[in-house]
Amino acid sequence: MSGDEVLMINTVSRIGYGIMVIAIPYYIPSHFSALVGVVLSAYPIAEALASIPVGLVVGRFKANYLVSIGVLIMFASSVLFTVSNDWVTLTILHGIMGVAAALMTVPLLTLVAYRRIKLGLGYGGFFSTYFAGYIVGIGISGLMQRLINNSIEAARVSMLIASVVFLATLPLALMLKGKRGIKVHRKRGLKHSELTLLPLWLGIMIMLGIAFTLPTGLTSHLNISGAYVALIYVAAALVLAFGMMMFGALADRIGVMRVIMIGLIGLTLVIGMAYLAVSGVISISSAIIPLVPSILLASALVPSIYAYVGYRIEEGSEGLIMGIYNIPTAVGIAVGNLLGGFSISHLGLGLTVALAALVLALATLLTGVLWIIQDTHHRSNQPT
Repeated sequence: MSGDEVLMINTVSRIGYGIMVIAIPYYIPSHFSALVGVVLSAYPIAEALASIPVGLVVGRFKANYLVSIGVLIMFASSVLFTVSNDWVTLTILHGIMGVAAALMTVPLLTLVAYRRIKLGLGYGGFFSTYFAGYIVGIGISGLMQRLINNSIEAARVSMLIASVVFLATLPLALMLKGKRGIKVHRKRGLKHSELTLLPLWLGIMIMLGIAFTLPTGLTSHLNISGAYVALIYVAAALVLAFGMMMFGALADRIGVMRVIMIGLIGLTLVIGMAYLAVSGVISISSAIIPLVPSILLASALVPSIYAYVGYRIEEGSEGLIMGIYNIPTAVGIAVGNLLGGFSISHLGLGLTVALAALVLALATLLTGVLWIIQDTHHRSNQPT
């Protein structure tokens, strides 16, 4: 299996996803604007439901089969998106895309886990290209909205571009190599260590979903231009992409737990600076300088969490565990979108950031409790 192929597929496919994120909401007629959330939520719900079944079959089929099927479904669905703007049809199509996303993402994550060495660097590269692809895709879709006056036509062109991008991924998917036919004859339960960080990962994804809802609040409540907000988010994504590679490699050298602690400190600083900025204590411009190193530190969390899990997976369970961890990725962002949208509308920006802080505190607390349970269980099994 070539790690380069995994990273290339991840990058190109995320460009397609990034294009869709901007384009799809424009398909919903203005008198059905309240249904945008319904259409968008179909994707993460379907991806979450499909993640474990896909994880269970990853070891029985070649990765190139599963990823190629996902790519073809994405291609066909993107093309069909240009035919109709009926919200029911769009919801079904977006749900099908969610299943395709699981067929692509879970096998790719599993292929990284098969390496068994330098998993910090492996997952750092995976999620770094994840963000990089999204940045390019969002830029392409935003450019279409600027170049084409009719927003629906611009969205249609964007979806056609996305379909071409997904089709371009197919040759790469067919070249994938990986383990096949791993048979685990004994039934076993999941290890505590494999699931310990699941609450923390869910919390991070919920906070990411909340972060996606902040731009509208920043433009409406703080009178900041959309272009300036977009520039801040693109810059933040670039810092995250760089940091994931750097801290992923560092996790392999100094240990994943130390890097996770670095990431938690960074994320706490990000939330604190964001609260000061949206509350008017300091200006947005003044907050940017300390936010950059804070975001860089926070980026340590993603590759180190996956590396921690990857190093503890038993052979034959890689697909299942990656499927389980893909569920909070999908569901967490959707829940964060809903919480953020409600909070900004009813509570304001300051309390929305405070809500993100509460999510982090609860996720960290629950993870700590699971850690203590795991440690106690481990000690009780030690010979006396």
